[in-house]
Amino acid sequence: MNTTMLTKCKLFAMSVISTALFSACTDLTETVYSDIPMDQFFTSEQALLMNAGRAYTKLQPYPEEQRLWSLVTVSSDECVIPSREDGEWWDNGRWDEMQKHNVSTANKINRQAWEFVFGGISACNEVLYETGSSSFDFAGKDKIIAEIKILRALFYYWGMDTWGDIPFTTDFTDKNLPPKKSRAFIYDFVENEIKNNIDFLDEVPTSQNYGRVTKALAYTLLAKLYLNAEVWKGEARWKDAEDMCDNVMDLGHYQLESNYFDNFKIHNESSRENIFVIVYNSTLTTEYFYWYDLTLNSMSRYTYNLNDTPWDGFMTSPEFFSTYSDTDLRKKSWLYGQQYDMNGKKLYEISGAGDTLWFKYNPVFPESKYRSRHKWDGARCCKYEFQTNGLQYDVVDMENDFVLFRYADVVMMKAEAMMRQGKTSQVVDIPEFKTLRTRVGLTPYTAGELTLDELLAERGREFAWEGHRRQDLIRFGKWHDAWWAKPVTNTQLVFPIPQTAIDTNPNLAGDPQ
Repeated sequence: MNTTMLTKCKLFAMSVISTALFSACTDLTETVYSDIPMDQFFTSEQALLMNAGRAYTKLQPYPEEQRLWSLVTVSSDECVIPSREDGEWWDNGRWDEMQKHNVSTANKINRQAWEFVFGGISACNEVLYETGSSSFDFAGKDKIIAEIKILRALFYYWGMDTWGDIPFTTDFTDKNLPPKKSRAFIYDFVENEIKNNIDFLDEVPTSQNYGRVTKALAYTLLAKLYLNAEVWKGEARWKDAEDMCDNVMDLGHYQLESNYFDNFKIHNESSRENIFVIVYNSTLTTEYFYWYDLTLNSMSRYTYNLNDTPWDGFMTSPEFFSTYSDTDLRKKSWLYGQQYDMNGKKLYEISGAGDTLWFKYNPVFPESKYRSRHKWDGARCCKYEFQTNGLQYDVVDMENDFVLFRYADVVMMKAEAMMRQGKTSQVVDIPEFKTLRTRVGLTPYTAGELTLDELLAERGREFAWEGHRRQDLIRFGKWHDAWWAKPVTNTQLVFPIPQTAIDTNPNLAGDPQ
């Protein structure tokens, strides 16, 4: 896409999303909507589309500090939040519960992740009800309905993956407390919902559907379902997963970027690898994408011209960091070693004794410091390019669109599905599978080198902090293993339903219907 096209992509996506957020603030004329019949609310294509944008806005909190991304990422081996020498980041042990796979029903992050998922489902149900109640008809109405149904399927996919048996409803008008359904039931619902609606979706990525559900996302979600079918439903569906990956590839509209980091640039709308993103704007969608605050130490404000003081919490674990070779360009996803200001000068502090302390991120430190780390311990995430225009929490947050699914994952899912069918010798000859290695400065795998354990490690390096690692560790049978600051465990393949949800809906305390 050219620059003009990219701008239109972003602006259109933002118009759908931000209108849902801000339109009520621009006109103070009172309209009593309770006196207007439902079928007269939305009488144009644009009105229905803008209303559908309300469901998309529910994705925006995903990468926040205490939402779904942090729950599934901190509980994996790719991220850790050790408390500091001064006690910061212990937070009554809520992060430690995730690290040790001992999450309680009162854990705040678990609760807010649950609220994120089911708030999204509720919003989709509402939009579908309102869209269906509108008597206005036009050629693209079925597409809007199909988009929101598959968006709802995405939220249910997350719920099924994270908590297993979960409440289920598709009727916004039903006043009864929703029953708890089995993971197998939710699996079938998600699969059927996608298959029944995929034909209504756009195939070609354009400025009009940037940040929206398309056929590529639908096929990618089906591939994820089938890849995890053995865990979620007790049946292997490796060939189906391979076929869904082929469907994405056969569309012919996506490709691997030659530069890995182009997918995560400040303005990453140009990526032809990104299949589905959460759209952000530095001023219109504040309070959502602020990884600079989550991961960086306070002194990094001089590197990136930040207008606030980073919180110095999230980092990759020493063990995970050590899986990267020095020649792997993806190692640049992490800040480590001597740090510099915007002018290239070394950063340092002067101690109380007058000593010069050079600001160096120490990527590998002992597990004994899990409860007493130094403020510069740990490699910090810089995978998403940080702006230097004065980022400030709740004022100016990150402009990058957050990548939920990209074409590289399709290539690697296909590789895994084929390997599990005994086709490793064919996998190593797939040109795009080779490109995943060569574009980051590594040699392609040989059949002798490529084992399932190595594929899991490669998935870790390729998709670090993208929200897939927990699912991968479970599928590969590694979830209970010991890793840095985590002992061997044998519990919590899924997280507990929050106590607040059970208190609100007693159906959740019993067995699924």
